[in-house]
Amino acid sequence: MNLRRTAAIRLMTIIVVANFFASLKTSNLVILTMKNLLVYYDPDFTTTLEDIPIPEYGPDELLIQVIAAGSNPKDWKHPLPQFFNVKVNQGDDVAGVVSAVGSSVKNFKKGDRVAGMHVMDTPRGTYAEYTVCPQQSVFHIPESMSYEEAATIPLAMFTAAVGLYRNLRLPLPFERSDREIGTTKVPLIINGASSAVGAFALKLAKLNPSIGPIIATAGSGADFVRASGGADAIVDYKSPTIIGDLRKALGDKKLYHAFDASNSVQSVTYLTSVLDPTGRYTCTTSIADGLYGDGEQSRLLKNWGGWAEQIWVGSIHEEKLAGGKWFGGVMSRLMEYLLEEGLFTGHPYEIVQDGLDGVEAALIKLRDRKSGNEKFVTRIADTEGIDTE
Repeated sequence: MNLRRTAAIRLMTIIVVANFFASLKTSNLVILTMKNLLVYYDPDFTTTLEDIPIPEYGPDELLIQVIAAGSNPKDWKHPLPQFFNVKVNQGDDVAGVVSAVGSSVKNFKKGDRVAGMHVMDTPRGTYAEYTVCPQQSVFHIPESMSYEEAATIPLAMFTAAVGLYRNLRLPLPFERSDREIGTTKVPLIINGASSAVGAFALKLAKLNPSIGPIIATAGSGADFVRASGGADAIVDYKSPTIIGDLRKALGDKKLYHAFDASNSVQSVTYLTSVLDPTGRYTCTTSIADGLYGDGEQSRLLKNWGGWAEQIWVGSIHEEKLAGGKWFGGVMSRLMEYLLEEGLFTGHPYEIVQDGLDGVEAALIKLRDRKSGNEKFVTRIADTEGIDTE
């Protein structure tokens, strides 16, 4: 009797377990684990592909199935010992499909096509099958836009927006008065306009007719900037007469706003030479000794005497700068409108070969400045061993 009872219990257990796993095939839990790419130095730059559980998400977050992930220069910089010295999934740009939403998330539902920015230097990044993003840095993308193009947008767009509107305090696209068009114009110089951040700053700035002339600096990317439109003048930053060239482009107008998308001692020198001492300067990359340290860039900025601040795009995920999260949400909703109306587009891109297995080589190309004017985009489905069904 006991043997029969034991056999029956075993049979029932097998049936229950079999039914459980069969149910997973028709539920949201088809995949219990996922591929995740770590980016770090040990001691040289390297990446490791691992299997981990699908990440959990909070009440204000979205779980997104990653179709395409965009790469940024910070992805190879931030793991460096002199930066954040972290061993983490460095991907922050995502385009994909909403898999689940937190209890407090509004305006999004499962199945939505979206793009978004992950919280930098934290787990659950976008070099993976699934990622998690706060709702304020996620926006819907139109059916006409590919996931690959959408993946080029989030981090660079938010960086450009923080620089233009939070730091330089320029008017947003919808802040305008038609009677002032043509009479009240605000000149702007965008240095490094062929980079993704510089190009997006140019696209956003030209949406408001009160900003102008918009003067772009570029080197080998000048043809790209010219083709993209938006710049009233393009100046070669390698020219030995660049200061005079910038002044000529400005005409009789004073310059109070400079957006430096590729700051260096050289760029700070020529920008502060034409900026009014009461103007505003903002830059994308860190100045090694800080804006008020003893290095050459800092010395130049202090001698100039105006207002200067590095762009911290992470402010859209925190409240160190008041209103950061609100600003992120406003820009996300604005971006939805601009994309739907065809008023904003992504950046040129190159597909990374072999999916996540090819990210390391792509980031090394970024580090060695071999990416041209294009962004690297990774299709997760191109990774060996990932089942896309």
